[in-house]
Amino acid sequence: MFSIRSIISSAVLFVFLLAGNAYAAPKQPAGDAIEKRAAAATPMKASAVEKLYAGRTWKWQNGGGFYSAETTARGLFSANRKPFAAWSRKRAAWSYAEGNWYATNGGKLCMRALWTSKVAKGSLARSGAITCFLHREKHGVVYQKPFIGGKWYVFRHNPARRDDEARKLVKGNRVSKEVSHLEANSR
Repeated sequence: MFSIRSIISSAVLFVFLLAGNAYAAPKQPAGDAIEKRAAAATPMKASAVEKLYAGRTWKWQNGGGFYSAETTARGLFSANRKPFAAWSRKRAAWSYAEGNWYATNGGKLCMRALWTSKVAKGSLARSGAITCFLHREKHGVVYQKPFIGGKWYVFRHNPARRDDEARKLVKGNRVSKEVSHLEANSR
């Protein structure tokens, strides 16, 4: 059984690892102007968000997350959910996740996963997490922000720029090998 201390340590590690990746978007000037443009944009439809992510890996500085295009049929309420897998590593600390993802017509993308983390002194901790991002679009420009906290930023310009965060969405599953390796190390 896991102690409260290891569960808290795992949750803190997960937040730091994910925050370091999710907020890795380039810093953009005139944040208020971007906030105003994002507010004037339309929330993306679920199909548009799915088209952006499905079958792609979001490469992070210290890992990545894969958004499968396959739909799972497990469970009563998971008909529109697709498998999600991710990993993150920072020095000796690492985490991997397995779960699912879904998009809504309000432009929300959510990943629901069980994270397994190696914490201090080699102990393992597991914690569930739901992480969501909001997406809006206007004239081909896609804005994104974490559902809780954070600020809107340009995820993809029109035309796309070299430093757009959306360029880190690459085709294919680039995480399963590392997830399998970390999973084997957690046994």
